[in-house]
Amino acid sequence: MGQLEQQGLAENTLVIFTADQGLCAGHHGMWGMGDHARPLHAYEEAIRVPMIWRHPSHIKAGSVVGERTCNYDFFPSLLDYLEMPHPSQPQLPGRSYAPALCGEQLDWNGTIFHEFENLRLVRGDRWKYVWRFPSGPDELYDMQNDPGEGHNRAKDVECAEIVRESRARIEAFLISTQIRSTTCGAGVALKQDD
Repeated sequence: MGQLEQQGLAENTLVIFTADQGLCAGHHGMWGMGDHARPLHAYEEAIRVPMIWRHPSHIKAGSVVGERTCNYDFFPSLLDYLEMPHPSQPQLPGRSYAPALCGEQLDWNGTIFHEFENLRLVRGDRWKYVWRFPSGPDELYDMQNDPGEGHNRAKDVECAEIVRESRARIEAFLISTQIRSTTCGAGVALKQDD
């Protein structure tokens, strides 16, 4: 930033600070970032990442976009912000939040998908489902009533339909975005036809 200031470029240069994964620093009794933590997990601390966009000539200082996004959304947002075309192949899996960076309202549903190693998840406003394949253990958390993810409800009989629907949403997402996986669960092969 100092060099940009010295060269008179700070006002018109887009600077983005982010990471590819979060970090457990003793949370849930674990240390480590994302897919490097053991046991492998998807607690909120591991999937929350810092993100700061700085472009004083276009983005108002101190503005906050409160919607939940994921790393899938970063590249489409960057392309839209820079007014660049999206590639036709491969299809980008994320959505663009670029208008929100300039203060516009978004039509955003707050659902995110996340993956690493043999773990996939879908997270909405209330439920967070973590699918470990091929053999689990899966996790389901009620994020409104259990934001600390202390009570796994994946095996609760009353949550069986939520688990089934959540897994189906992950499968549909993987297929619709042409993400290839041949190991997504016992007997399930997800593959986009060529």
